[in-house]
Parts: sequence; structure tokens; C-alpha cells
Amino acid sequence: MTKTLEQLYADHHGKVSDRWSLYLSEYDRLFSAYRDRPIRMLEIGIQNGGSLEIWSKFFPNAERIVGCDINPACAMLRFEDSRVAVVVGDANTEENKQKILSHSSNFDLIIDDGSHQSHDIVRLFAHYFTHLNDGGIFVAEDLHCSYWQEFQGGLFYPYSSIAFFKRLADVVNHEHWGVEKARRAILQTFASKYGASFDEKLLGHIHSIEFINSICVIKKMQPTANVLGRRVIAGSVELVASGHLPLHGSPCLRLDQMGNEWSARNVSIEEELPIRIQQLIELNQALAERDRQIASLTQALAERDR
Repeated sequence: MTKTLEQLYADHHGKVSDRWSLYLSEYDRLFSAYRDRPIRMLEIGIQNGGSLEIWSKFFPNAERIVGCDINPACAMLRFEDSRVAVVVGDANTEENKQKILSHSSNFDLIIDDGSHQSHDIVRLFAHYFTHLNDGGIFVAEDLHCSYWQEFQGGLFYPYSSIAFFKRLADVVNHEHWGVEKARRAILQTFASKYGASFDEKLLGHIHSIEFINSICVIKKMQPTANVLGRRVIAGSVELVASGHLPLHGSPCLRLDQMGNEWSARNVSIEEELPIRIQQLIELNQALAERDRQIASLTQALAERDR
């Protein structure tokens, strides 16, 4: 009998792995189609390495399971399973990225369980989504941290990691924007703030964004699988609403939204607010300096006229 991930965790007596119970049931669902396949997996953030041991049991036919952790102590980790490899260092540096890719140039599953800092999460997605195979899944864990200031987050912080993944939901629906704007245009503020870059063609491979408590799941597919496609009309009897039959095979309407102030903007309201606040601060500083100069000139004139 094939054991669930929860059962594998319950039976595990090797290296320690730390995960929330919800993740175990969700990963059973998300990864079930991959269990018997010769997958390649990358996990960023492995601590004691227990998850790598458990993944090797969960994916018995996996070709490669690569873990990466910034903690130098992870260099002590040793695994009996030759399919498991560990890279020690920051996964967001080019040097360590190349070390990871030396074990496998592409992956079917990627899990980010690293620092949970927003800048690391955004940059890691930018670095590694390109190395995810079409049909694969990218998972960002512990996104509850994105609501905390200590992890560059906050409920309404426009540059949190959760705000970034919410923006990817707009990327999925790019064909309906109704404005001449590239997908990466709405990610530019994240790119500028965190020193990341996003390829327009690669963004077209984002098939779906799924949010679960503290998790975001991004599915990658060929761009042809990510469009709405043609309208499919089945049946022949229209007793309530007529006129559907001629629509069979027609494309979705594309309404021009260049006159829509909420679509034609360069940045979102959330992103514009900090810019406006900074402009107000600078304006107040300039006005204060002007007032000081006026006061100084007034005093000088008064002294001259005595």
C-alpha cells in the first residue's frame, strides 16, 4: 500500500523535518501525479535534511533530489540515497545557482522554503522558474511571513511576497487586459526594488496560481495551454437564452480598455501610494527649507534697517 506523505512523516525516524500539517495533505494532492514518475526536484531551505529523506521515499522513481541551504552546517549532511544532493550557500547567487544546476539543469518540482524574506522569494522565483519544466510546479512556502514587517511584509505592503504572487494572477489573465502592456510591465516595480528580472516569454508559461494557507502554487505549461481558447457550445435546444449556437468556435471578446483609468495606469494604487508619500515628504522638506530661508532673510533685513 502506498503511504501518504502524512504517514511517511509519522513513520520517519531519520533526520528532522519541520512542516505544517496542512502542507502534508496538500502536497499529497498536488504531487500525486508525480509520485511514480522519474522527476527531478529542488528544495530551497532544508535545515536538518529530513525532508530530503522523506521525499526520496515519497518519490521512489525520482531521478534527482537536490536540496540547498545557506547554513554552512548543512555541509555535514550525508545521505545514503545517491539520488540526493546538497548545495550549501545562497541559492540566489549566480555561483550557487550554477552549483545547483550542475546536479540538474531542470526540475519538475521546486519548493522555496528558504529565508521567507520577500526579496529572496521574488528573486528566487525569477532565478528558478525558468528551470522548471513545463508541466511542473513551483511552490512558495510559509507565506504567512509576508504579513510580518520582520520579513519585509505587511497586510497592505505593496512589495510583499504575497503581493508579488497576487500580481502573477494578473499575468495569467494577460489576454484580457485590454491595454497594450507587456506582462513584465506590471512586475517592474518588484524587479526594480529587489534586483530581479522577468522574461516576457517565460511569463507566458504561467498556467495557474493557487493560494492555500501560507502556500502559493504556480503551475507551468506551454503558452498554448494557457489561453482561454475558443467558445464551445454543446446541445441544440435554447428555451431560455437564444443565440448561442452561432458562437461555437468564436474567440473571447477583447474590449479596448485604454480609456479605463484603472487599466491604463502605469502602476497600481498600492504601488503609487508610497511614491506619493515620498513626494509629499520631499515637498514638506523643501517648504520647510524655504521657510527657513525666508526667516533668515527677514531677520537680515530687520537687522539692516535698524
